[in-house]
Amino acid sequence: MEQDIRFCELEGRRIAYASIGEGPLLVFGAKWVSHLEEEWDDPRARSFYENLAEQGHRVVRYDRLGAGLSDRTLPGPPSIDLDTRVLQCVIDACGDEPATVFACSCSAVVTASLAARAPERIRKIVFFGSFVSREDLPEATRRSIVDFVRANWTLAAQMLAGLIVPHASGDEIAALSRYQRHSAEADVAAAFLDLELHADARPFLPYVTMPALVLHRRGDRTVPISRGRELASLLPNARFVALCGDSHLPHLDDQREVQRALAGFLDDTAAAAETNGDSPLSSREAEVLRLVAAGLSNREIAGSLVLSEHTVHRHVANILRKLTQSSRAAAAASATRAGYI
Repeated sequence: MEQDIRFCELEGRRIAYASIGEGPLLVFGAKWVSHLEEEWDDPRARSFYENLAEQGHRVVRYDRLGAGLSDRTLPGPPSIDLDTRVLQCVIDACGDEPATVFACSCSAVVTASLAARAPERIRKIVFFGSFVSREDLPEATRRSIVDFVRANWTLAAQMLAGLIVPHASGDEIAALSRYQRHSAEADVAAAFLDLELHADARPFLPYVTMPALVLHRRGDRTVPISRGRELASLLPNARFVALCGDSHLPHLDDQREVQRALAGFLDDTAAAAETNGDSPLSSREAEVLRLVAAGLSNREIAGSLVLSEHTVHRHVANILRKLTQSSRAAAAASATRAGYI
């Protein structure tokens, strides 16, 4: 699977975005710094995005203005307003359908801003390793980190990489720090970090009424899990799930646990029903079978859909009977070919 890189334009400046797969739109909010091509060269990141595409999503990532393949010259100091308009520009470039947004870390504030400003453009939100604000850090600490990035980007990138992936090898730390340096110049990276460390999502959160899933790793050292719990508590329609591990990046640590948490939330039963109205499966059976196809056990499906394991077992038995298949794998393959899931 190869990514398709394109460009959209905001006020005369080009924004790079990449897409893979087909299906409901799943847009990843921009990271602190990013580079579409270099991230795609990371086998673990690429596998994470490809897995989501294979589950029936059009997965879109983009570089914010000032970073990666987007125009590196900013029109002025970075701001939540500018980043909100960039996110909406990318979603609009992908068509008229509303997007599910996967907001990692600092992109939570921008995503909440767009959800409050244009709720018709966002249907669901996944928050990962996110926060309402970084008031947990003293102002002197925030200032010293920003100054460190501006004064010595090479050492600062290495230090931050160690926070983002605490148990990485020396080679992995070197690769991540190199990726960050290639994604943005020191002054821009420092300006972005200054914005993120002083942003506050509270004014937007009461208006973020669409379904939200807040995922946070228990050992996250970049953003403590308490910040994720606070975010979930202030959202009108959110579910909080604590994950094992300590990496701040979603494509690292236990991927099975991440996919299990995402499966029920990202699943779009209505879209599947529209795809093939001749399906013998009920909407719930199609929902269960998509999780079977994702590799989840009955116990895991029960946890994801908040059902009893006995109920899931009964759904699977009905699916096998309706599709005249003798195994779960065969039923999933048959339903996929027929367009039922």
